[in-house]
Amino acid sequence: MRASVTISNEQPHVIQLADDVSMAFRYIPPTGKRGFRMGSRGSSRVEEPVHRVRIPDGFWLGETPVTQAQFGVWTDAEGIEHENSFPGRPDHPAENMTWWQAIAYCAWLTQARVEAFPPGRWMACLPTEAEWEYACRAGTETDYHTGDGEAALAEAGRYDEDWDAGTRPVRQGAWNRCRLYDLHGNVWEWCHDLWDEASYRKRVDGDDDPWQALRARDYALGWERLLKDDLPRAIRGGSWFNSAGVCRSAFRSGGPPDDRVWSRGFRVCLAPGPAACRITSTTEEAEASPGAGDGSRGRRPESDAPGDAEAGRVEPASASTRKPAKRRRRSPTASRVATIQSQNHSTP
Repeated sequence: MRASVTISNEQPHVIQLADDVSMAFRYIPPTGKRGFRMGSRGSSRVEEPVHRVRIPDGFWLGETPVTQAQFGVWTDAEGIEHENSFPGRPDHPAENMTWWQAIAYCAWLTQARVEAFPPGRWMACLPTEAEWEYACRAGTETDYHTGDGEAALAEAGRYDEDWDAGTRPVRQGAWNRCRLYDLHGNVWEWCHDLWDEASYRKRVDGDDDPWQALRARDYALGWERLLKDDLPRAIRGGSWFNSAGVCRSAFRSGGPPDDRVWSRGFRVCLAPGPAACRITSTTEEAEASPGAGDGSRGRRPESDAPGDAEAGRVEPASASTRKPAKRRRRSPTASRVATIQSQNHSTP
């Protein structure tokens, strides 16, 4: 079933990150007055009620999750130690990073490459949940942008693999009408929103996406303030490890911002907002950030949304079944961004 929303298929905007590494974005237009239908019925309470959401501002979204090559440009430039769980695969999604590292990457991208952004006043950030689902659905109201059922998912995503199988290269499955890839499975994707399992039940049907305005406010106040926030953040899309039900367009979950998980990455959004995000945090500010040190504060299971069990296999949440993360020391040459992004956060 197709919704009435018209999605743009114009040429991508490509930003060169290094001589041999680039990042392509697709423009996603605003929804118009009718908005789009967000959520689903009969799968999980956290996805209900189905409601209309308006996206008042158009935005650009990365064609794929950030790859290991794209993430490596930042870590190399800033002297940050990071190890993917499936290393040495430049065209696979980057993973095993915290939410804080994801937003720091976006801030670096704004600062380092803002002159290459599309014309206008854009900032690099994480998409909101509504932006993510709107772009993922691309005018559809089915379980996946390719249709309903596992046969449809198999066209677009990687899912239900053994946990040692890992990620696959991006752009292997079918794109959607926005020309976006890897929205179903492969890796979970961090969003900007605070995780609230009851958020849909608190919204007014047909209102604007509240998190577009809240994200703009967060960045107007200074993105570094977000590094002191240890509240859970939303994740979308499922991963190669999850069952088909978890990879649906409507499925939602969340996790602590200091979690580094081998099946979680992110996708960059270019949204209207303040000009370049200045990196001004000091070492003292970084050390005062919640979760610094043992990484235990505010920790929750990998997927604590009611109804996850009914949706199918979810990522292991216990220490006995979760792949351990390695503790690493920061490079002595690390920049202030590296100082902010403490590498002492490990999964339980």
